[in-house]
Amino acid sequence: MELDFFYNTLRYLNSMLRGDKMELDAILGKYEECKKYHVDDKVSGYLYYVDEKRNYVQPSFENVKTNNKISTLNPKFMLFSAPGAVGKSSLAKHIANRFGALYWDLAEVKVGTNSFAGSILSAVGASKYSKFIGDLSLGKVLLTIDAFDEAEIISGRRMLGDFLKDISECLDVGKTPSVLLFSRTETAQFIASFCADNSIPLIHYEIGFFDDSRAIKFVESFVKNKDKDLTKADDDCINEYYHFIKDNIPVAEQKRFLGYAPVLQAIAQQIFGSPNRQKLKNELSGKKDCASIIVSIMESLLRRERDKKVIPALKKKWSEQYPEFEDWEKLYSDEEQLVRIVYYILFGDTEYSNYTIENFPVPMIEDYQEALSKFLPQHPYLGNDFNEKVSDTKTNFVGPAFRDYTMAQLLLKSGLDELVKMYLGELKGRAYTPSKLLFDCYCHLSEGTVQSNHITHIYDSFRAKATAMEKPYLQCSEFGAEEKSYAVIFGMLNQDKLVEVEEVEMALGVVGSSLEFEQVVNLSIDTPSLSVKLGRKGDEMRITNSSIICKEIIWGSKDVTIESYSPEGCLLVSYHSMSGEHPIFEIVSKEELKVCAPNINQYSHLVGYKYDFEETDDLDIMKFIYALRCILMEFRAHKKDTLAKTTERIENVIVGGSKIKQKVLEYLKYSGIVYPSAHLLKINEEMLKKKGIFFSAVTRMNTKELIQVYDDFNGWLKVDDKSDLKI
Repeated sequence: MELDFFYNTLRYLNSMLRGDKMELDAILGKYEECKKYHVDDKVSGYLYYVDEKRNYVQPSFENVKTNNKISTLNPKFMLFSAPGAVGKSSLAKHIANRFGALYWDLAEVKVGTNSFAGSILSAVGASKYSKFIGDLSLGKVLLTIDAFDEAEIISGRRMLGDFLKDISECLDVGKTPSVLLFSRTETAQFIASFCADNSIPLIHYEIGFFDDSRAIKFVESFVKNKDKDLTKADDDCINEYYHFIKDNIPVAEQKRFLGYAPVLQAIAQQIFGSPNRQKLKNELSGKKDCASIIVSIMESLLRRERDKKVIPALKKKWSEQYPEFEDWEKLYSDEEQLVRIVYYILFGDTEYSNYTIENFPVPMIEDYQEALSKFLPQHPYLGNDFNEKVSDTKTNFVGPAFRDYTMAQLLLKSGLDELVKMYLGELKGRAYTPSKLLFDCYCHLSEGTVQSNHITHIYDSFRAKATAMEKPYLQCSEFGAEEKSYAVIFGMLNQDKLVEVEEVEMALGVVGSSLEFEQVVNLSIDTPSLSVKLGRKGDEMRITNSSIICKEIIWGSKDVTIESYSPEGCLLVSYHSMSGEHPIFEIVSKEELKVCAPNINQYSHLVGYKYDFEETDDLDIMKFIYALRCILMEFRAHKKDTLAKTTERIENVIVGGSKIKQKVLEYLKYSGIVYPSAHLLKINEEMLKKKGIFFSAVTRMNTKELIQVYDDFNGWLKVDDKSDLKI
């Protein structure tokens, strides 16, 4: 189904301007204590008042402005966005508690058409429904609606859009928005662009990171929430330890790392669980990057739990009963602790059988089981503070940093990634939204290699780093003829300055013969020897501004939404027939949408976008950029070296018999972008820039940014005597 209108988050993103720094009190200055209604128990799992007051430390805020048609005059909605795990839910509950607003957790309910009115009707009853909606329009009642990012995964963008329209249609225009929305950055960009396209006035704020003073205050607040009184010595320790870490990481990373709530939670646990504060600093000595510091903190907590609590207690207990036992190093290892923690969260048990120890004496198992039942529930990784529900137990990880460090470790342990899948499945994995620390820890622990069966979660975590002005992307490339190798690049583009904010290159370890992605957003996959499975059974699959060139596309989902916007568009090339589910396609936008597959005629919704990717006579801009990418990315592989490769490899392996690649390579040589040096071909980076070729644009297949060099290439093709051309 094609829509008469569509929302383009990329256009909205391109229209955004830096706003003013603001304080929360200024943002909320016009709000007063709300009128409260009785809420029926049947909706209490997701719609309720927040009675518990918590210590809340304000981060920075920025008013996000745009130069497009979105209206901020008499806004119906106030939107708060932030990178993953920055504190949106804490803010939503703080506001709900402060003003007596009704808190709505979208992670706990599927939304769509009429779900707003239906839920309110169920909450307050038919007799009070009209009065509630009237009070909401007048600002006498406030709604804080949280977890839009989880709702997008669970319900899909179409249903999310219907939900927003339902709310808007129920409200009269007022001077102050009475509905406050909370979401991760990427979903917030969709919400804002949807409101712009549907003339729904909205005001948008980005939640920032903590500055130094507030970061320190956050650590103090975290401890106070655990009912611990702080002494002057504690305050001095917090300040000293915080600045010690700050002095050991690059200046450019300080704000994003030490201003990030999950990191501060980990620091708080580290400080107040250790009596030897000098030892803490010694353990971090020599750690010069954020990932190594967070891993060091997490490992230290595990080591201390083992060496200072569990093992001494067992030695004391077993000294007389089992004096011959000496294999202490086998007990309560880091791996064992992490596995047992996940089982305890999932099932609430501490059974020895959850992690058996090789050659452990059978008579000692019962005693060890007794020790586990006492120590495990008190583990520093566990708590009731983390707002993510698992089954019926209230116990969970103390915060996202602890969860995502554990996930990274277990993903990389042989045979334990299935436990991770079990945990994510219990979370109804569709709503699992990792923090950026999963990416950071995984990269650090994996030593530069990402496994193909992990890549969808690792990319989701990388996307969680994005702020309001940033756009994440992923490129996966194949190299070699007979012996294949694969590399991935995780990139973050600043839309404001059009520069790369971050770029991480890793090797790709292929498990099986395919890549699997649950969602495809800003992806560029070029793996002609691998199949690519898109989506998961029972879930909605979304493809947004991505190119996939592979051996075979396997559809894993029956519901597929395609959003193809210029200038990148969507290019789907399956050299073999597409297989798997036979999806119902919803084409939200068809700009630059091209699909090539031998059996495309079997997919009625895609036939209109049929494209001959192999046709060499029609060398359009998409084929030109693809050939350009294949050649240039080969030079860029292992880019710590000079941008040079052997002539034989470039001409015989990368270009080979492809007429399109041959023409593009000839053009690059003539233009001086590629030049010979002995047995090598090298890149002239100055000439690359002069011609307007940037790796980020090539990676994203950006036709707008590369139209200049494409036109130059066409001019070169049309001139028989190339000596007349000016470089």
